[in-house]
Amino acid sequence: MANWDDFARELGAWGSEGRTATAWWRDDDATTVTPALERLLGISEETGVAVGLAVIPSQADEDLRQRLSAHRGAAVIQHGFGHANHAPDDSRQEEYGPHRPREVMLAELADGWRRTARFDHALPVLVPPWNRFDRALLPELPGVGLRGVSSLGPRDAAEPAAGVSETNVHVDIMDWQGGGFIGEDAALDQVVDHLAARRRGEADAREPTGLMTHHAYHDEACWTFLRTLLTAVRDHPAGRWTGTREAFWP
Repeated sequence: MANWDDFARELGAWGSEGRTATAWWRDDDATTVTPALERLLGISEETGVAVGLAVIPSQADEDLRQRLSAHRGAAVIQHGFGHANHAPDDSRQEEYGPHRPREVMLAELADGWRRTARFDHALPVLVPPWNRFDRALLPELPGVGLRGVSSLGPRDAAEPAAGVSETNVHVDIMDWQGGGFIGEDAALDQVVDHLAARRRGEADAREPTGLMTHHAYHDEACWTFLRTLLTAVRDHPAGRWTGTREAFWP
């Protein structure tokens, strides 16, 4: 298990090679203004780190739109349409899997982008719920207004289909089985592993290391780790947080 010393050594290795370790931050499942969302936006403001806020289009309300219009550090990206599971009972949850007619999914995604585009700082990026989707849809995304996609794990290609950029997340701080924070060592393991893989050429070095959070489910340990990591990367001479637009279109 990694610790903060391992994290510092890894960033130091980037610096000794004259390189900068980039990172970006994505938070999922926004629908309305809540105390947890306000806390997230407050941390973004205090640390100066921009966040890509994945908004569920069919559930997002006017209060959320107005609140985010005042926070230039929060880019709005599209989190599916309704975050609804359409997979068979014996399959993993998925909103845009091979179980549905393609034309129905594309029409739904187009409607979702029309709703998302009403936000002032919207970017045409699809975040599929549960980080899973039928990748056969990739070539179709530009036709419904979407030019980016973000799921979980190292990407295979920066442009997996013509006109579509992919930038994923690699660090999930939630313990989805037990609830709350996964633990500092486990979270830092994910951070250090992806940074090291990029530096060694075992993963795409141009893909910024992505932090995934879920503000509605955070316990105090999640909030503490989030603030500490944002600050640690920001303050290290070999670390840099990128905005969401830059993460997809550098």
